[in-house]
Amino acid sequence: MCSSDLEGGSVKLAQRGVRSVLSGDPVGPDTRYQAASMSKTIAGLAAMKLSIDGRVSLDGDVSLYLRRWPLPALPPGSSKPVTLRRLFGMTAGCNVPGYLGYAAGAVLPDDVQILQGASPANSPAVRIVQAPGSARAYSGGGCQIGQVVLEDAANQSFAALVEHLVLNPLGMSDSAFWQPPPASKVPGLATAHDHDGREVAGHFHAYPELAAAGLWSTPSDLAQLIVAMAKAARGDRTTPFADRGLSEMLTSVDGLGYGLGVALAGSPGDRVAMKRGNNLGFRGGLVACPKSGQGAVVMTNGDGGEPIVDAVLDALARHYKWPARAPWPE
Repeated sequence: MCSSDLEGGSVKLAQRGVRSVLSGDPVGPDTRYQAASMSKTIAGLAAMKLSIDGRVSLDGDVSLYLRRWPLPALPPGSSKPVTLRRLFGMTAGCNVPGYLGYAAGAVLPDDVQILQGASPANSPAVRIVQAPGSARAYSGGGCQIGQVVLEDAANQSFAALVEHLVLNPLGMSDSAFWQPPPASKVPGLATAHDHDGREVAGHFHAYPELAAAGLWSTPSDLAQLIVAMAKAARGDRTTPFADRGLSEMLTSVDGLGYGLGVALAGSPGDRVAMKRGNNLGFRGGLVACPKSGQGAVVMTNGDGGEPIVDAVLDALARHYKWPARAPWPE
C-alpha cells in the first residue's frame, strides 16, 4: 500500500507492504499501481482541457465528433443529447458499468471493437439504455465513448493526447496509459493480488479501455492533481485548471452529484471531489478538497485493499473535518 496526503501545500508519502508476495520486494515511492477507475478523473480533465482549447464542446452532441463508430440510437422520448459532460458525468444513459480486463498474453480489442462488443472484446456492446440527462448511472462504457470522441476530435491517440494535455503539465512523470506496459517497465510495477493474497497470473490484467481503467500511476503523481486543483481554487492560472477549468470539473452534471470524472460532496462553495478505483488486484481512492488545499490518494495492490483505502481516507476526513466520509463512491 502507498498513500499520499496533502497538508500545507506539500505532499507527504507513506508506504507499506510489498510489490509482490513471491519476490518480497518492498513497494517504494516510484512503484506504479493500476489507478483503475481513477483513470476517469484524468480523462475528464483531458476533455475539459480540450474544450477550453476550443477543440471540442463539453455540451455538444458527440455525434459531431465521432468518425469511426456511430452513436447508437437513443431511447424513445429522449430530448437531450449525449455529450462529453454527460459521458464523464455518468448521466449519458450508457450501459456497461465496468470492465474485467484481459489476462496476460490475451489478444486485446481496439477502441471500436470494445464499443461494438466485437471479438476479441470480452464486454457487451455499449448502448444508450436511458434517456440522456435523466439519471445518474455509473458507466465505464460511457467513458469508452468519451475516449473515442476525444481521439476522433483531436486525431490523436488517447495516451498521447492525455500525456500532452494532462500528465506533462501536472508533472506526472511516473504515470502513463500502458496497456499492456512495455517489458522494460514491468520491474517497477506493483503486482496484482487476489482476495487470498495470491499473485494474479501474469502479474496483472490489461485494460485497453484506457479512459475507464487504463492508467498506471503512483499516489504522489495522482496527488499532483489535487495540488493543481488547490492552486486553481486560489486563483493560480498556471495549472490545467486555469480560468473556468476547476468549476467545470466540480459542477454537478444534470444536478445528479457527479462532475467530470469525479463524484461530488460538500457545498457548492466548498466542493469535495472523490474517486474510487477498482481493477482486478488493485484498489485505490482519491479525495480532493480544493478550497482547503487538502486531499489524499491511497493505492493498494490487492483485492482485499478496499477496507484499507476506506479506513485511511476516513481517518484523514475525520482529522481534517472534510465534508465527506466512507464508503467512497465510484
